[in-house]
Amino acid sequence: MKGKGLIAVGCLVLGIPLLAYGLTTGAWLLIVAGFALELVFLYFAWEWIAGASRPMGAQSPIKPAANAAWSMKNEPVRPDDRSDGKN
Repeated sequence: MKGKGLIAVGCLVLGIPLLAYGLTTGAWLLIVAGFALELVFLYFAWEWIAGASRPMGAQSPIKPAANAAWSMKNEPVRPDDRSDGKN
């Protein structure tokens, strides 16, 4: 597990009991500290979720298509290329 993952798990494990104890005893400092730890956990979890949605080769540039449609904008439409179904 990476460092950010350990920090996230630590914030979750420490934040929930701290928040619960602060809420039951009415200690505002413990409530704020527990809530802050839970927000840090949510930040790291959201960062992980957002990173998981990126493609693996996100650092490599996008290769242009060999026959791009924009380069064919001035060409006439062939009868077999019609999209309205009237071939």
